[in-house]
Amino acid sequence: MSAKTENLFEKKLARLQEIVAALESGDLPLEKGMALYKEGAGCARYCRQQLDKARHELEVWQDGQARPMPGQGGQGGDGPGSYPDDEAEEAEEA
Repeated sequence: MSAKTENLFEKKLARLQEIVAALESGDLPLEKGMALYKEGAGCARYCRQQLDKARHELEVWQDGQARPMPGQGGQGGDGPGSYPDDEAEEAEEA
């Protein structure tokens, strides 16, 4: 991520946290809550896109070969969208 994109990511993430706190308080009129929810969805979408871009750029060196990071929809790693800790959590849930 460039410095400009990283700064915007941090601002959007901070704004998303503010929105979540306001919505969780439950003290908002319906119209204001709906507007904040929509704004929050936009912030979350932007942050997710930036994280996906960053994840795509990273690689993990495994077994002497460069491989995509785990969690990229089945492109390397232990399975689609999985991280090593995810398997332990899934086993506990079963």
